[in-house]
Amino acid sequence: MVKVTIEKRCGCFTREGLEGTYEFETKPDADKKVTELLELMNNKFCGKHKFKKLEQANEIVIVEDEEG
Repeated sequence: MVKVTIEKRCGCFTREGLEGTYEFETKPDADKKVTELLELMNNKFCGKHKFKKLEQANEIVIVEDEEG
């Protein structure tokens, strides 16, 4: 089981009605969802924040990219 968590849930995130946590049976499935979420969050949101992924044991966390 691989968990995907979005750490910073900004106003754009809330308006999109996205879930804050997702669970997947396989890492490839989780990676696919993370790619979709990052595409949406970095290209369709207002642009005040940029996001990246941090991989941990059985969890991928989407965090604000402080450098971006």
